[in-house]
Amino acid sequence: MKILPTTLSLAGLVLAALGLTAANGTASQPAAVSAPAAVTYTVDSVHSSVVFSTMHLGTSRFYGRFNQIGGTFTVDADKAENSKVSIEIDIGSIDSNNKGRDEHLRGPDFFDAKQFPTAKFESKTVTKSGDKTWKVVGDLTLHGVTKSIVIPMEQTGTGKGREGESLIGFHGTFRINRSDFGIKFMTGGLGEEVSMIVSVEAAAK
Repeated sequence: MKILPTTLSLAGLVLAALGLTAANGTASQPAAVSAPAAVTYTVDSVHSSVVFSTMHLGTSRFYGRFNQIGGTFTVDADKAENSKVSIEIDIGSIDSNNKGRDEHLRGPDFFDAKQFPTAKFESKTVTKSGDKTWKVVGDLTLHGVTKSIVIPMEQTGTGKGREGESLIGFHGTFRINRSDFGIKFMTGGLGEEVSMIVSVEAAAK
């Protein structure tokens, strides 16, 4: 008779280890695990780049850049459809490494920065195409014209900033025809197709 309490105690320990209640013999429910929430990031203009290139006189590929880029994007790794991108580029920040040419590019022959001071991209759909790759479809507004474009993006890395903030980086390339956006000056001497490189670093808000 003295063995029974010990046996019951051992049984209770086994039940507890199995997550069972001694009172009703049913399994206790595990604590719910919340899914990771989507994270919104703010673009760091200092560590982000927008580079463009086009052909010059059918001879060489010439490169320039925009020095000011801003915006936000939301990343949901588990539900890509919840992700979104909103980017703005200051057209007046164009830099082709030549002051005179930059003024011409800002003028009405090309970007007309006074009338159209910013270029904007707003995503419509975001889908994952691989473990670290994304397909972003959205509207690019440039020179007062809005066109739908597709930007394949690669998540290039994550890290921590100086103040412990979460950082993330993305890189993408795409092409546009400048005449589609009403920029038609010197189409015989400058390439119609413009290649774009976008590389952004951003910090969690």
